[in-house]
Amino acid sequence: MIGRSEFRFPAVHSYQVAKPIAEEKREPIRFEPYKPLNFAVHVPLQSLAEEGKITLCGHKSRISVGTATCGRAAGALEIYNNLEKRDWNGKAGVYKVGCQGACYAEPLVNVRTPDGKHYFYGNIDTNSFWRIIKTAEEPPGSKTSPYLWAIAQERKPGILRGIQDLELIKIVNSGFSEFFQPQVRRISGRCGLLDPESIAEYAAMGGYLALEKALFTLKSRTIIDMIRASGLRGRGGAGFPTGEKWDMAYQSPDPVRYVIANADEGDPGAYMDRALLESDPHSVLEGLMIAALAVGAAQAYIFVRHEYPLAVQLLRKAIASARKVVFLGNNIMGSNCSLTITLVESGGAFVCGEETSMLQVMQGKRGESQLRPPYPANRGFHDHPTVINNVETLANIPWIILNGAEAFREAGTEKSPGTKIFCLAGDIKRTGFIEVPLGTSTQVLVEKIGAADKESIKALQIGGPSGGIVPYRNFSLDYETVAAAGAIMGSGGLVPLGKNRCMVDMARHMTNFMGSESCGKCSICRGGLRELAARLLTLTIGKGYKGIVEEIEELSLTIPQVSLCGLGQTATNPVITTLTYFRDEYEAHVKGKCPAVSCRPLIDFEIILPCKECKACYQVCPTEAVTMRGGKTDRFIVDPERCIKCWACYETCPFNSIRITSEEFTWKN
Repeated sequence: MIGRSEFRFPAVHSYQVAKPIAEEKREPIRFEPYKPLNFAVHVPLQSLAEEGKITLCGHKSRISVGTATCGRAAGALEIYNNLEKRDWNGKAGVYKVGCQGACYAEPLVNVRTPDGKHYFYGNIDTNSFWRIIKTAEEPPGSKTSPYLWAIAQERKPGILRGIQDLELIKIVNSGFSEFFQPQVRRISGRCGLLDPESIAEYAAMGGYLALEKALFTLKSRTIIDMIRASGLRGRGGAGFPTGEKWDMAYQSPDPVRYVIANADEGDPGAYMDRALLESDPHSVLEGLMIAALAVGAAQAYIFVRHEYPLAVQLLRKAIASARKVVFLGNNIMGSNCSLTITLVESGGAFVCGEETSMLQVMQGKRGESQLRPPYPANRGFHDHPTVINNVETLANIPWIILNGAEAFREAGTEKSPGTKIFCLAGDIKRTGFIEVPLGTSTQVLVEKIGAADKESIKALQIGGPSGGIVPYRNFSLDYETVAAAGAIMGSGGLVPLGKNRCMVDMARHMTNFMGSESCGKCSICRGGLRELAARLLTLTIGKGYKGIVEEIEELSLTIPQVSLCGLGQTATNPVITTLTYFRDEYEAHVKGKCPAVSCRPLIDFEIILPCKECKACYQVCPTEAVTMRGGKTDRFIVDPERCIKCWACYETCPFNSIRITSEEFTWKN
């Protein structure tokens, strides 16, 4: 080897070269423009995490705008675009994030400053831009703003794995704190904090560590035993033990196995799957990968509603990102395991959420339920063992792998361990998706988190249209207690119903929905639900007759007994539960009365004293039902023949001089 001191430059010689050749040699070398790599390159997880920390917890302010579906409906995209196009001079960056859960606070913006503080701005509009800008460029200190709801500090600045790493240091809006305080956000803790399109940020928050552990440390049998020991139950409906389902497929002699994530969420009032897929899609992918590894599947699918365009878009990007860094495809993370994930969009029918119907659609057939057994875990997709898990169920898997079965059982009850995501909607002040330990009382969810007045709530609709309607009281939300009340947990929709909600009309509405969503394979489900809805309609329009309540009861008990699938077997739950707990309302409707003063054909509007004769009702009535009558009093009356019960006069009157009645029953705010 030549040493540095012995090195000599080669001699320079002059040669005579033809002029054209010399000129050609003098031209600068032209390189092809740079093209990104079009093939996957394995990136170490630690390197990916370090890349994510730069944007997640960097040295400049980070402005996160919640742009999930709920945020977009409130105008978040316009806010994001206005903030993003501003020249920040390197002081801040603007990012799209998912929903943090407080849907009632949308549009919601979180400004993280370089010192690890998070400033949460709620219900923002264009008037709040300047305050957000000032916070990003120069923290406001003691200054407050009506849009600033809370300030939190990272417990260890620069470390952010979820909302559990934040500590509230200043509460401006007490309701915002009350919404989150009772929650235990294990699987939804990253929602609203990370960019759902960034696999690097997911890795920076501890993502894919569970997959790495499952690939290189655990065996398939160990993973299944861990899930079984955790007691994790399916979060999509009946609550079947997840570990048992996996074990059935694992023990099958058939070497070809499949795993499917069921994201066909169709319950009105339920949006847990959508929130997770729009806010933290990689957590679902990671759970799906671990499930495939455990049961020995080389092909997995995600069956998602086509009505969720944003979720579909983010899932496609998440799958492509995982392939790019070889977390999917051949030799995942450098191991000898391979997996392909394919996205399948559903046709939108509610019945396709039932697993056997879903499998029919995936095989190009009509979405009709099939007789069980055999169960899909034994013989499913293309007659091979198929594990089907709900989105929320799969999102729990990485947490269990990293923290263990015993830690998972620290929350929840003995038979219903872990946490559950519920979607709060209905007659409450604070709506959104929340995560609480199973066994949490309804009082905490409705009154503390939802901020509803106890006296204003009559009933709870649990588990979607096929769940049930039970009287509002303080009871534990776990699988056993809910089932004892006559309802089912379902996917987790929870709708508090106010005193002015008619239980007969609610049952009619849900029965009509289930009847329209029936696949039609079972004649009793297809025709029976329509007949049941027709009888309920007869009651709500004041055409009831003696014996109709008994007919409704008999039909609602018969349909589940002879229906093939879960849709028909649970479709009449709203009718059965309302008959059990609110039978007096049915009996009142037979007499042409609506105790809730809600059914339009059974109510009347009248003008009472003190009427100030402001003529507001007279001017707003679309059918001229409000007329003038001579005399010193009662100058305005409502003509019942012309009144279409549009409520315009009631909503317009500034003096509460419009009374709504149904015989002896009166509407009360």
